[in-house]
Parts: sequence; C-alpha cells; structure tokens
Amino acid sequence: MNRIEICFTPALLDQYDFEESVVVVTDVFRASTTMCTAFANGVQAIIPVATEAEALSYKSMGYLVGAEQATERCEFADFGNSPAEYSVQRVSGKMLVMTTSNGTKAIKGAQNCHKLLIGAFVNLQALVQRIKDIDRDVLIVCAGSGGRICLEDSLFSGALASALLAEDGFESASDGTRIAVALWHQANRDFSGFLMRSEHAKRLIEHGFRSDLNYCLRKSIIGIVPELKGDKLVVVKGRV
Repeated sequence: MNRIEICFTPALLDQYDFEESVVVVTDVFRASTTMCTAFANGVQAIIPVATEAEALSYKSMGYLVGAEQATERCEFADFGNSPAEYSVQRVSGKMLVMTTSNGTKAIKGAQNCHKLLIGAFVNLQALVQRIKDIDRDVLIVCAGSGGRICLEDSLFSGALASALLAEDGFESASDGTRIAVALWHQANRDFSGFLMRSEHAKRLIEHGFRSDLNYCLRKSIIGIVPELKGDKLVVVKGRV
C-alpha cells in the first residue's frame, strides 16, 4: 500500500523522509494554479527560483520572468502571480522563470524526491491519475504562508488525500492526513464559501484579485500536471 502523508508547511519538511516518494507541492492561492494555467496555455517550461535576486539575474539574461511578493508583481517582472496574466498569446511556446512568496520556495525545498508534481484544485482529477500511474508513497507539501499553515493549501491536501484514499492502493500514513481529510469532508459541500473566509482570500480581495480567487477554486478544469525535471517544470506525456 502506498502511504499518504501531509506536510502542512515547508518549515516542517525536515521531519519527513521523502526521497523515494512522489511529492505534490500545492500553493492554491496562487502559484500552483498559475503554473497549471500557464502549461494549459502552452508554456514550454517554467524554471522555479526561490528569490527575487535569482529571478532578476535570469531577467538580465533575457528570460521572461514572473515574480510576485506580497500578492503584487515585482517591478522588474513581465508577469505577476495572477493566472489571468499567463494567456496563450503571451506564454505559448515560451520558457519562463518564476518566483513567488511561498510556492517556488516550497518547490525548491522539496525537490530531492522521486518525482515532484504541481497540484491545485484546477488539475485535481489529472493529478490523482498521475499519482496512480507513478505508484509510490505520497507526500503533499503545502506552501503555506510565510512558513505558517494556511487554510486553502490544507483543504486542498485533504481533497487530494480523500480522492486517493477512494482508489485502491493508498492508505493514510499519519494523523496529519486524517486531519486534512476530515477538514475536506467538513467543507467540501461549499468549499469555495469556506475558503472565502481564509486570511489569504481576504488579502487577495483587498488587492483587487477576486477574479483570481474565484478561478483558483474551480475543480479539475485542466487536464495536465506540471512535473519537475532537473531545474525546470514541464509536462511529461506518455511515460511515468
């Protein structure tokens, strides 16, 4: 049986042994949703970096850069962290560099694993299938907020764990998984309304990103799963 564990914040990653596991990094509001959208709109690859300085260095070499801190686009960047910015016209066939407040840091912190996937509500169904195909233990890593637990990533981890537990070959490995699944079962009838009360949702609304918020809460509208290969996120087709 493949075991499912949940790391509610990257600050706890050193408590987990995940070198042989499939790791799913989620930053629902908004990095993982934005990455999935960019790939759905034809982006060739995304290079995730942890800091603005790294992103600026790539920018000086001529790369297109998405960079966000504290919900807003960095001054030097071509894109922020809004999925609406990554349209077909702007990203199809392109390779981008991306840094965000939490999501890209979580990716870099969890990259030493068997496979690293990007997950959000928008690609939930495709993500479940991809994990089934890989057939390994699973660690869901919530990007959180500034090293702290956040509601939206925790709820998504419960949604993903619940969907996997409904399949053959998966079992809960910890109380953390049981907590997240219980949270999902409590909220899933109106999970959008539930998450509208979260700290991050309120912050996005205050900064004028309500439409992003609504989009991030759509389920299984994207049929692809970004995967880390070397230093780049790509979409792998036709093989595990």
